Amino acid sequence: MHKKYLTFDKPLDLWEAIRRLNELVDVSDPDLDLPNVQHLIQSAEAIRADGRPDWMQLTGLIHDLGKVMFLWGNDEYGTSQAEQ
Repeated sequence: MHKKYLTFDKPLDLWEAIRRLNELVDVSDPDLDLPNVQHLIQSAEAIRADGRPDWMQLTGLIHDLGKVMFLWGNDEYGTSQAEQ
């Protein structure tokens, strides 16, 4: 798994990674009509509105970033969009 996924060959800054999530259709997400970036911002904003600390707001913003791996996945490993 390390050889497959820890290559660091697709560097993205935070906002680019968030924008790239909009290319992903997450079949487990009930809000398929909303862009993923909107979900992340709504999560962070709800946490902020609840008076939670900054670190928790950041966690709400980045909680789905690992899903960008599906953009480069494949069916063989179950990491393609079709095999989520």
